[in-house]
Amino acid sequence: MTLQAKDIMEPRVVSVPPEMTLDQFEEFLTIQGIDGAPVQNAEGEIIGIASKTDVIRALRFQTSERFSGLREGVITVGDIMTDDVMFIPPDLPPREIAELMTEHKIHRLLVGDKHHVKGIVTAFDLLQLVR
Repeated sequence: MTLQAKDIMEPRVVSVPPEMTLDQFEEFLTIQGIDGAPVQNAEGEIIGIASKTDVIRALRFQTSERFSGLREGVITVGDIMTDDVMFIPPDLPPREIAELMTEHKIHRLLVGDKHHVKGIVTAFDLLQLVR
């Protein structure tokens, strides 16, 4: 039997709203024990993905126009998220998942689509396969 995304994904996916503040997001990640989360709008659609790396990048580039909210002291997940979210099918093999992550320089992929997320596969999940 060949492993597929559905076999290695984490089925428990917690999302955050785009209006969540950076401080709230950092606390949320710590409490959940995760490094990133999908961003979901009020209609239930996945509109982005945000991670600890995005938080660090925002703090580093706080003077750029994209992160102008920092100057006012308020920045939201919507300000720091990556809006180009990649979704994969549940039957995608780990080798192809690794290729996508490498090619796009990302560490997490959502299993499903923007209206129905079934799980998440992270680079750490792939590393667990080689142990």
